[in-house]
Amino acid sequence: MRTTVEIPDELFRKAKAHAAMRGMKLKELIVDALRDRLDRNRAKPKGFRVKLPLIEGEPGTITEAKIKEAEEQMYDEEAKYYAQFMRRERPSGSGRKAS
Repeated sequence: MRTTVEIPDELFRKAKAHAAMRGMKLKELIVDALRDRLDRNRAKPKGFRVKLPLIEGEPGTITEAKIKEAEEQMYDEEAKYYAQFMRRERPSGSGRKAS
């Protein structure tokens, strides 16, 4: 498809020189750059929201035991999240043989 696009002079000069140094046509550089940009936006992985453990108590009353309990809760929740990706059955015949 053919179209007209206005590009700032300085950007045009840089793009033209960049393409020439790589033995490309300006059109190829623009198409590649546009594809890269569109693919990058599409390929963003969705994250997950972590619920931080809340430690109850008055300010200054947080003990080592409460900190340890919060850490354990955090690790348990993280382990449950990642375990869902590990629960895939292995194909029959794979794995270790029983001895």
